[in-house]
Amino acid sequence: MKTQVAPLTINTENKTETLFNQSDKLGGFFHNPALFQVPGMYSPLVKSNRVGLVCGDVAEYKLKIKVGSREYDYIVLTNYVKEKSVWSTAQNKNLIILPGQALTESFYSDMAIYYAQLGYSTYILDRRETNIPVNETDFSYMKNWTIDNYLNDTYNGIAVSKIHTAFLSDKAAEEIEVTAIGHSHGALILTAYGASKYQNLVLGSVSRMVPVDIIIKYEPKHSELIRAQAQEFDTISRCLENRVYNGSNMAFMMQIASMALTDPDRESVFQPDLTNIQFFRLIATQTHTFNAYPYTPNYHYWSGDLDGLYYVDENRLLNLTLTGGAVPYAPKHLDLYMAGLMGNVKGYKIDFSRISSPVLYIGLGGGFSDYGSWWYKNEVGKINDKVTSISWKNQGHGSIALDYNSRDLWVIIHNWIMSN
Repeated sequence: MKTQVAPLTINTENKTETLFNQSDKLGGFFHNPALFQVPGMYSPLVKSNRVGLVCGDVAEYKLKIKVGSREYDYIVLTNYVKEKSVWSTAQNKNLIILPGQALTESFYSDMAIYYAQLGYSTYILDRRETNIPVNETDFSYMKNWTIDNYLNDTYNGIAVSKIHTAFLSDKAAEEIEVTAIGHSHGALILTAYGASKYQNLVLGSVSRMVPVDIIIKYEPKHSELIRAQAQEFDTISRCLENRVYNGSNMAFMMQIASMALTDPDRESVFQPDLTNIQFFRLIATQTHTFNAYPYTPNYHYWSGDLDGLYYVDENRLLNLTLTGGAVPYAPKHLDLYMAGLMGNVKGYKIDFSRISSPVLYIGLGGGFSDYGSWWYKNEVGKINDKVTSISWKNQGHGSIALDYNSRDLWVIIHNWIMSN
């Protein structure tokens, strides 16, 4: 069966606006030193600006893609790529990073630049929630931010990444190969995407998938953890019924980070026997004790103790959290979807038989660890002989990007890509 080329679309109240609908239009771009547009008779819903060189001959580009009619209905791609000259590259293979919950491209920029230096045209896809300011109070627009919207957004991001690389390299967009790395919620979306209709489309196809630190389904023996996530599903469902559509966990974490950075030695208002910086370290290193339904018994963001974090520059982490690396609010629908899968809730299932791309699952030792590998190895692995699973270091759930030894993990991923 011939692979389909789908139009790049935005969905606005069940209406579809086509940006292009013919494969022979994919190469018809107009080089402009200030603006990139998808051509056609429609208003420009995709724009790209060249930010400039960031490291040697690696340049940064920003692409804004409108995906709906409301204020925050757009996604942003940050592209890092080696240039031959301004608006020109020899690179024709894409790597796209899908961030974790409430994290932005700033968190993953070192990782993206590393891969750009190796010869990838690397993209980081910032989801809709990264557009929301900290002072927002009305979250009614999140009511319809379901997994279906996020899969459509991901298709648009992947499609535009191919188009943009084709534009820079004078290659055909449908020939651009994509490897996708998803972290946490990004891994959740990536896995669902790999089993979706979008994977069968030329502009949406992903050649290799690297989900990092997520649980799609627990091994049945972990019955207590499964029941806990079923309870979490019920709790989130009640929130949505009461029109609470946003989660604020990161907003609280940002508040703690601010106090830890600006007044580290002051007594914490949340735990008076600790200072602000110690309370931040406690949340970071003993995260599971603050969760009503912890994912794993030892789940934590960063490894360390009350005296400091072991593997990451603490001041850099605090500063990054407060200067664009994190965003305060995330949609509860994604948490509902995740809890539904993990809690074995009826109607929540990813069809593993549809995932045919090579898969590298990476469990971070202090995060989801080997609890996440079971589904990939034993379910996807039933019909896909290209599934690999590793557990990397006993560090935290956030250790993919900022830890002193994160590059060791990036090397493992690159070597796997080269052999698959």
